[in-house]
Amino acid sequence: MEASVTRNRNPKLRTACDRCYELKERCERATTSAHCERCERLGLACLKVRPLRPMGRRTNAEKDFVSRMSPGNTSGKRRKLGQISTSMDACLDALPDLQPEEKELLLFLLGQPESLDQFVVSSSFQVEQQHSLATQLQMPDALPLLKDAYLAYAITLRQLQSGSVTDIDTSTCVGYISKAMRALQSLPVLHSQHTVLCHTLGSILAFSIYSAIGVGVPDICRYCLGTTNPVVGTTMFDAHKDPWQSFLVLLETMDCLVYRRKPIQSIQIPGFAIDRRLGLCLPLLPYYHDLCVISNSLLNTTDVAMLALLQKQLDSIHAVLELWQPSHLDQLVGQFDSADIVNLLAQAKVYRLAALLVGHRLQFPFNCEDVQAEIWSKEAMMEFEMAKSVTKRPLRFVTLPFIVAAVEVRDESLRFKTLQHVDDYVDHYSPILQKATKTFLSRVWHERDLNLTSRWFDSIHKPCPVIASIDATCFSSS
Repeated sequence: MEASVTRNRNPKLRTACDRCYELKERCERATTSAHCERCERLGLACLKVRPLRPMGRRTNAEKDFVSRMSPGNTSGKRRKLGQISTSMDACLDALPDLQPEEKELLLFLLGQPESLDQFVVSSSFQVEQQHSLATQLQMPDALPLLKDAYLAYAITLRQLQSGSVTDIDTSTCVGYISKAMRALQSLPVLHSQHTVLCHTLGSILAFSIYSAIGVGVPDICRYCLGTTNPVVGTTMFDAHKDPWQSFLVLLETMDCLVYRRKPIQSIQIPGFAIDRRLGLCLPLLPYYHDLCVISNSLLNTTDVAMLALLQKQLDSIHAVLELWQPSHLDQLVGQFDSADIVNLLAQAKVYRLAALLVGHRLQFPFNCEDVQAEIWSKEAMMEFEMAKSVTKRPLRFVTLPFIVAAVEVRDESLRFKTLQHVDDYVDHYSPILQKATKTFLSRVWHERDLNLTSRWFDSIHKPCPVIASIDATCFSSS
C-alpha cells in the first residue's frame, strides 16, 4: 500500500494537507485527490489552501504565508489570509455581463475570510468557509447559477462588517436575491453534484434573506430539501462534498419544531464530525428530527395505543439525551485554540439541554413539572454566560436553544435580562429576527402568566421568530 501511495505522488511537490502540515503529522492518502486518512477520520475538510511548492528551502515570503494559513495562528487570521486564485480571477473575467463593482464584491467575498466570522461557529473555520465558497464556484456550470446569490451574500457581509445598512445596498441585495431564486428554480437536480449546487445556492440565499428581508427562509429550505431528497435519500452526510446540507436541515427542523410539522429530510451523521455551524452538536440533529415527528403525531392522533407508543419514544430519546456527550474530545486539542474549544463544548451542551426541554414540553404542559424545566433552562442560560465570560464573545448559531431555554424563564428581573441577551445569542446577521424574538418572548411570557397557552409552540401569537412566518407568494412570485 505504501508503495502504491508513493507512486501516485509527484515527488517534486509537497502534497500534505494544511492541517497535517501544521501539526507535522504524516498525511496519508490513497491518491493526491483523496481526503487524507486523518481528516477523513476526524470529519474535517482536507484542504491544501497554501500553495503547493517545489521541494527545497522556503523563502521568507513562503514561511509567512504558511504561518498566516495556520489554523491555530490567531494573529494571522485577522489579516487577509489569501487572495482568490489566478484561475478564479480569469473565470470571473470570462463571465459575461459581470460589472466591475460586481467583480469587486466577489473578490471581497472570496478573498477576505475574516469577513465570514459571523457565519461560522468559530474563527477556526473562516479559511475553510472561504475555500468552500471558491470551490463551489469552480464546479462545472456553477458560476452563472451562484453568481447572484454570492453577490447578495457579499453585500450582506459588507454591511455587517461596516456596521451600516443603506437602503441602496438593501435594494440591490434584494434584486440579486430575486435573480438567485429564479436560478434556484431553474436548476435540475439529477445527480449528486446538482444536490450540492442546490444546497449551496439555497443556504447562501437563506443567509441573505435573513439579513435583508427577514422572512421567506423556510420556503427556500423546503424547496431545496424537497427537490434534492430523491437524490440524497438516506446516504450518510458528507461535509466534504456537501458542506451546506446540514444548515438547511437545521433551518427546516427549527421551522417544523415551531409549527409541529414533519421535516422533509433527516441526515445520517458519521461517528465524529465537526460542523462549521453546529460544531460538535451535529449528531443531535436526528433527535430534533424525531422530536418534530413525534410532535406532529401527537397533534394529529387521539388513539390511546399510538399515544402510549409516542410517550415511549419520548422516554427513549430522553434517556439518550441525558447521557449524550460529544465524542472524541481529545482530538480537539491541536485543531482549535482554547477559546474555540470552550465555545464548541458550550454549544453542544445548550443544544442537548434544549432538546431535553422540547421533549419535556411535549410530555408536560406549562404548570406541570415546571421545576425540571426551570433547572434545564437555568443550566443552559448559565452555559451561555460562562462561555461568553471565558471567551469574551457570545456563542454563535444558538438561536434555537436560546429561545427554547428563554421561554422557561419565570422571574421578572431575569426576563428583563434575557431580553437584553437576545442581541448576543440570536443570529447577529438578522436584526429583524432579533427584534421579532424579543416580541415573541414577551408575548409567550404574558400568555403563560395568564394561562392562555399550555406550550410555547402552541402560542396563539404567531409567528414564532425562530423562523418567521412566510408569505406564500414570497418564493413563488420570484
